[in-house]
Amino acid sequence: SKASSDPLTKALLDAETEVICLVAKSHDEHVFRALRTDLAENLAMVTDTVTFLTGEGRRVFVDVEHFFDGYRANPTYALEVVRTAADAGAEVVVLCDTNGGMLPAWMGEIVSAAGAIGVELGIHCHNDTGCAVANTLAAVDADAMHVQGTMNGHGERTGNADLITVLANLQLK
Repeated sequence: SKASSDPLTKALLDAETEVICLVAKSHDEHVFRALRTDLAENLAMVTDTVTFLTGEGRRVFVDVEHFFDGYRANPTYALEVVRTAADAGAEVVVLCDTNGGMLPAWMGEIVSAAGAIGVELGIHCHNDTGCAVANTLAAVDADAMHVQGTMNGHGERTGNADLITVLANLQLK
């Protein structure tokens, strides 16, 4: 179905928020297994939804779920999802370390690769390996300009980046 006739997309508009944050799959295996579709259709859904919402006057951010795992498995496709969201009008594309498995040393190169697309980037890190704050700081150092996190680290599973710690480090160091 098209975004223009989808009741959930309509609900996003009915909320009357200035910014809408969508979640898109960027790991090819998740496209096949979770969405049960092909890679081209996933890109078409991103294009359709972002284009529709921006056409309705909304600012759109797109969280690309499982981006880092997807990049490590198939960098070409993970970057194509970022490019597709940007080309469709997403203001910010948020790179998600959904499984919390990244290390800070890996962040810079991958964030820089996505940044070469020319869209503003955000970062969303989970803390499964205790690296969410360090990974967030490394992503900001690689030019991510938007940070998602939680207050005092509460969130899914073992939490997300603790914004109190992130902000103190960014401000003071």
